[in-house]
Amino acid sequence: MANTSVEKRKRQFVGALWRTCLALLLLLTFFPFGFMLMTSFKDTHQFYHAFWVPAWPVHLENYAGAMTDMRAYMANSLFVTTVSISGILVFAAIAGFLFARYRFFGREFIYYGMISMMMIPGVLLLVPSFLWVKQLGLLDSYAVMILPYISGGQILGIYLLRGFFSQIDNDLFEAAQVDGAGLLRQLWHVGLPLAKPVLGVVAIVSALGVWNQFLWPLVTTSSEDVMVLTVGMLRYNTRVVGQYGRMFAGYTISAIPLGILFLLATRVFMKGITAGALKA
Repeated sequence: MANTSVEKRKRQFVGALWRTCLALLLLLTFFPFGFMLMTSFKDTHQFYHAFWVPAWPVHLENYAGAMTDMRAYMANSLFVTTVSISGILVFAAIAGFLFARYRFFGREFIYYGMISMMMIPGVLLLVPSFLWVKQLGLLDSYAVMILPYISGGQILGIYLLRGFFSQIDNDLFEAAQVDGAGLLRQLWHVGLPLAKPVLGVVAIVSALGVWNQFLWPLVTTSSEDVMVLTVGMLRYNTRVVGQYGRMFAGYTISAIPLGILFLLATRVFMKGITAGALKA
């Protein structure tokens, strides 16, 4: 009986220790976000004299000023991301379906040739890609960002969707074919409704990559008319240098769209994972 009591206390102690470690890890993970949010409500005096703790009164004007300064950058990022993700989903769905369901000469060679591009670091293609878009006259335009994002981003989508479409029971497509449906109608009426979770995974992963892209828009755009948020933050920082509350308010605003995407798409993302999207 005594041994049972000792074992029980030992398990409770180990459990409490694990929970403490997890709580500490969680605190360290979220502290930068909390610090950013806390600092965004301070003025410069509060920033220096109450660095680690909240300060009163809060300064909501930091957000008003930051939103005014960053409104154009935010709109550009939303436009570029929306159009890019739409293009990625359309072309990845069509290509993935054709690679999975349509047999043609050189199919495997072309497919694995495209997939091999995932192994090449993007920075190695930076100079050739820049010279290419310069010759095409695309610099300082939305197209210089959208077209490369679509062409490069669809590779992951093709990989995931091809694996998913290959696992669908062929009887469904044969039944649609008997009813007179061609390849595109089979994709629209059979493939896409079943692939919604996978499409959600592709959209979320691609949106994160496009929204956070920095180096490419930095070297290909200089006009504020098309400048996206990641590059615009550089100019914003020089514009509000020393105004740390307003600076951190800008950082917080820039994180809001991805936060909303995470809240809205978490269920779809998890469903896509459990459907085998990342094991294709």
